[in-house]
Amino acid sequence: MAVKEDPLPTDTTNAAQSTEHSEPFPEDLPSPNEENGEPNSGSLLQPLELPSSDEHWSVLVVRVESLSRIVVRLVGEQYSDELDILEANMQELYTGPLGATMSSEWLREGDCCAVEHDGNWKRAILLLRNSPATVFVGDLGCELQVELSRTRPLPVRFQQLPFQAFTAEPYCLRDLAPFLSSLEARMFERWSVFRHNVLAADVVARCDGRPVLKLFDTTGEEDLCMHVELLCCVLGELSPRLPSSCVPKFLNRDGLLFVHSPLSALLVQLVEDEMNQQLNENLRPQRYQIGTLYCVRYARDARFYRARLVQHGDNHALVCFIDYGNFETVSIEDMYTLSPDNAHRLWQLLPAQAFCVRLHGWNPDRADELAELCGDRVLPLQVVEPQVESGGAPVARLLFD
Repeated sequence: MAVKEDPLPTDTTNAAQSTEHSEPFPEDLPSPNEENGEPNSGSLLQPLELPSSDEHWSVLVVRVESLSRIVVRLVGEQYSDELDILEANMQELYTGPLGATMSSEWLREGDCCAVEHDGNWKRAILLLRNSPATVFVGDLGCELQVELSRTRPLPVRFQQLPFQAFTAEPYCLRDLAPFLSSLEARMFERWSVFRHNVLAADVVARCDGRPVLKLFDTTGEEDLCMHVELLCCVLGELSPRLPSSCVPKFLNRDGLLFVHSPLSALLVQLVEDEMNQQLNENLRPQRYQIGTLYCVRYARDARFYRARLVQHGDNHALVCFIDYGNFETVSIEDMYTLSPDNAHRLWQLLPAQAFCVRLHGWNPDRADELAELCGDRVLPLQVVEPQVESGGAPVARLLFD
């Protein structure tokens, strides 16, 4: 990659010559302070202007801070290409004879500076002039502790390009993160596979000023949807378990209540939203097979849900809505499928999320009253008889305020 040539100043004596700091510094360092002859550095950096949310972005994930917070850089001619040229020129300056004469003693807190990190020179802001010093490396989006001797003043020409790193939120993981904290290590490990790949990004929202990105790895034979990859790597841990609190979903005449845990409710909502956005008339099954999972329209609200085929005739079928527990007879015309690519793996592989309990002291005459009390809110669930025969459901009661 071409490196822009920056001519060195021919006159290495300057206004600082009459002071105790008489070392030369490049022409484009801010002018010396009249009192002590040191360069008035400060920071001339402007905020990074992000492209329109309507555009498709290309990004590189620089660092994963948490499941709901990542640091990324834009890839493109006016972003990563410009940064590559800038850092190559910085490397040339600071490893050359002039760079060796530039003094970290010129720097004050809040100044823009250069810092040596892993053998490369990076742009930074000096936050604390301690020993070691604290700097914020703007093109990596992180703070570092470094020896002050590894910092240098930063010429103006290196401050024209805004810091390139910015924080973003991976699609759908913010609400899930509190429930997946025990699985972070495994999901971070999955992230690391894609650390050096340029990812395609769609901006689906903005949250607290940060873009929410749906990320795709398009470098292989098959496009990989990142949030699907991360969740699929922990699918074994996402099978529903008896929760201490639940969202009641379906109650049958025998007092069997199907519930979601708070995590299950979020996962089901995620799958259903994507499923309803992606379905179209071209996705009708060629044939129907008992035991297979389909996207089935529910007559009461016309939305699609995951359902397993139990039996079928020429025009109608009996299905079980696996995330709710209810059996329904539906029209064959209301049964669809999704293409078996990566973006739909979560729909296909996520375990059924309905957990069944038998209500303690069940009275079928109070079914309507109970349904009204439940609504769609999270309620405490108290287990009365956890030990059940094989295939049975634990006995539990819902606790109301």
